[in-house]
Amino acid sequence: MSEGRAGSNVTRLQEVRRRRALRRLRRLVLALAAAGLAALYFTGAYGQAALAARETFDSVRIALSPAAGWPVRTGIPEVLQAEPLSGGFVLLGEQDVGVWSGGGAELRTIQHGYARPVISAGNTRFCLYGRSGYELRVEGRTETLYRRAFEQPILLAEMSTGGSVAVVTQSDRFAAELTVWDASMEFRYGWNLTDAEGAPVRVAFAKDNKRLAVACLVAQGGSLQTNLYFLDIRSDEVTASATASGQPLQLHWLSNDRLLAVYDRTAIVYDAATGEQTAVYSFEGESLGAASVSGQNCALLFSPDASDSPARLVVLDPQMQVLGEASVPAPAEGVVCTRTAAYVLRQESVAAYSLAGEALWEASTETRPLAVLDAKQLVVVTGGQAALLTQPDDGQTA
Repeated sequence: MSEGRAGSNVTRLQEVRRRRALRRLRRLVLALAAAGLAALYFTGAYGQAALAARETFDSVRIALSPAAGWPVRTGIPEVLQAEPLSGGFVLLGEQDVGVWSGGGAELRTIQHGYARPVISAGNTRFCLYGRSGYELRVEGRTETLYRRAFEQPILLAEMSTGGSVAVVTQSDRFAAELTVWDASMEFRYGWNLTDAEGAPVRVAFAKDNKRLAVACLVAQGGSLQTNLYFLDIRSDEVTASATASGQPLQLHWLSNDRLLAVYDRTAIVYDAATGEQTAVYSFEGESLGAASVSGQNCALLFSPDASDSPARLVVLDPQMQVLGEASVPAPAEGVVCTRTAAYVLRQESVAAYSLAGEALWEASTETRPLAVLDAKQLVVVTGGQAALLTQPDDGQTA
């Protein structure tokens, strides 16, 4: 009996020690979790993680919501801007901003009240502001994320796919001031531009969300010149620069190392590390009516001198070599490039061309098409309406 009682006492003692060890382990885990949450909170990472989780939840909820069906009435008769937004799209009007899912469901409408409104779309969010205004709003697909007031009027703003925002404002002491704000609207970078550097007119983020290009206009010898600067928010110095004649119309990063700049007379690819030109396509003497970049390809639409003359469509590869050309019957008012085709906006139709310049088909629209968006499916936007863009059943060719 004594040996049995001794064995039982040993077992109970081991159990007590095991429970004490478990309690100490739980306390340690709770303490580490609390310390981790505190660190996340004070470094701002907690807010970013919570916001990322909310946007992921929004994506899932939107994807599972029933489609509204096409066409949809947008309630925006005069579309100032149309941009894709995480599988859906956002439309800017003179009074309102509307957001729709890829299935045509209206997600929200915003009355902005800005006299000269502008939007810049990233992945799941966009920034909204008024030129020469003082307020900038970062909007999600279902709610307002941030509002920030600036001391100087806003000249332009650009949102990255990672949620950062570059804001250019006027300055009392400099030609302009550029600031970069992260996805939580915390200050990350600042650059004061001098008169010699010029007035910023275009900004574009690289895909890594850390590098950006800034195109500035200066007067040089009686004509306009573009000073192009490459910045890295991890560096206090301009990492590279370049100059070009003419005005910059668009900036697009083809990769984290290469930037495509479309000017009024040339399209140039730059090495972002050195600022050197690696490829050039010149169209001196032609009038560029529209340009569109998708992935590695660029579509240019040249307007004819006479209104009834055909326009010229040119599709370029990343080395600025011609992939295809086409003569587009008048009128031709805009072009949208995707990874597989180029779509020309005409008076009351959209004409599809292959990247090799082959006419594929032409789809009629009830009124003048204002934009074509790649929002999971191709969407054509007209005044007050958005509809799917598909090849006509009758096989009508362009």
